[in-house]
Amino acid sequence: MERLVATYGGVLSAAQLVDAGVTRVMIRKNSELRRLRHGWYACGQTSKQVETAVSAGGALACTSVLRRAGVWTPDSGVHIRYSDSKAPRGARNCRPYGWNPPITAAVDSLEVAVESAAHCLDPEGVVVILDSMLNKKLIQLADARTVTQSSRYSRFHLAERCDPNAESGIESISRLRLRANGIKLRTQVWIGTFARVDILIGKRLIIECDGEEYHAGEFEADRERDRVLVTMGYLVIRLSYNQVMYDWNSCLRDIVTIVRRRDHLRPPKM
Repeated sequence: MERLVATYGGVLSAAQLVDAGVTRVMIRKNSELRRLRHGWYACGQTSKQVETAVSAGGALACTSVLRRAGVWTPDSGVHIRYSDSKAPRGARNCRPYGWNPPITAAVDSLEVAVESAAHCLDPEGVVVILDSMLNKKLIQLADARTVTQSSRYSRFHLAERCDPNAESGIESISRLRLRANGIKLRTQVWIGTFARVDILIGKRLIIECDGEEYHAGEFEADRERDRVLVTMGYLVIRLSYNQVMYDWNSCLRDIVTIVRRRDHLRPPKM
C-alpha cells in the first residue's frame, strides 16, 4: 500500500485497493479513504495535481507525469488524459498519437506520458523533454527515435536533433533556436581544464544558460568564472530563464549582431 500510494500520488482505484488486500467492505467503511469519483479514492495526503486529474475524470498525464520524474518540461500546468468515451466536451485530452490505452492508474507510466507529450507539445518542446530524459538516463536514444517516429512529427526526425549532454531545458531551447537561425555551435565544451560552457559559437562566443532555480552559491561561482573567461579573451553572454522564455527575440538579436561582426571567430587571447 505504501508503495502504491507513493507511486500514484495518494490516489488509488478500487481495483488497486482490492489487489492490495483491501476488501470492498473495508473500502466503504474506511474513513481514511476519500472518494474522488466512482471507483477512485484518495488515501491520506495526496498530490494536488493527481487529485485534480482524477476528480476531473482522467489520469495525470503527459508533461505533468514527466515533471514528477524530474524531467524538465516547458510548463507547469496539469495535463490530463481521458478515455476517449469520457473526455469532457472541449477539454484537452493529453493522449498518445493514434492510440489511447485504458486508464488503470491515477498516474500514467513514463512510456505513455512521453508518447502523450510527443502529441501534445510543439516540435521544440518534444526535443526539450527528450533531451532531459536522455540526460537523466530515463530513456535511450533508440527509444527516443521510436517515440518521435510514431508521433505526428515523424517526418521531422526530432530524435536526431536531441543532445543528451544538455543539462537544462533553457540550454536545449537556446541551442535549438540558434541552430534554427543558421548559427553553428558546439555544446558542453571544455575551456582548458577549469570551465565547461553550455554553448560555444565560433572560437570565443560563450552562451551560458541559467535555469529557473538559481542559487546564491552558483551565482557567485559563475560570475567569477565569467570574469576569468573574459580576461582570457572570450565573450560571455549569460541568459536567464526569463530572458529565454519571454524575451528571446532580444537575446537572438544581440547574439546575431556579434556573429555578423564576426567577433566570434577571433581567437581568444590566452
